[in-house]
Amino acid sequence: MIGGKNSAQVELLTRETAPLLARHFFTGGDPGPIASALAHVPELMETALPFIGSVFGPTSVDPRIKEIVVLRVSSANGCHHCIETHSGVARSMGFAPDEVAALRGEGSPPVRWSAPERAVHAFAEAISERPAQAVDILREHFGEAQIVELVTVGAATIMLNRFSTALGLPA
Repeated sequence: MIGGKNSAQVELLTRETAPLLARHFFTGGDPGPIASALAHVPELMETALPFIGSVFGPTSVDPRIKEIVVLRVSSANGCHHCIETHSGVARSMGFAPDEVAALRGEGSPPVRWSAPERAVHAFAEAISERPAQAVDILREHFGEAQIVELVTVGAATIMLNRFSTALGLPA
């Protein structure tokens, strides 16, 4: 049911219902709600999915640091799809329940967190609420290239938060 309560605002396509040019993204199985929605426009899918994969895939920034940014930004932006999805990702990465709760905005960062982890948590809130001030929070702990990466992760997360929320994507 499209547009109903707890359902996506557009049909989430499958390999069988996707346009021919989008079907190769389904060869490994269900690519998830974002890709299933993007499949409506294969031209966007061809550039968006590799970009998303590059931003959120392996880079010089530790995956744990990236996940702190993704989940905290998603929470700051109220994206149900992203909060629920990345709470599961964080748990599977070994984040403790109190860490996941802090990233969901349900508590403070644990005292055991390192200074860079605390800085990234604060950065994730800042990039969502006052982006012009966000980079200063990172400077003491990260180099220029890592700052650019973290800003890209935060900004891409905000884009996906808006996309997922507007389309009502399920977790």
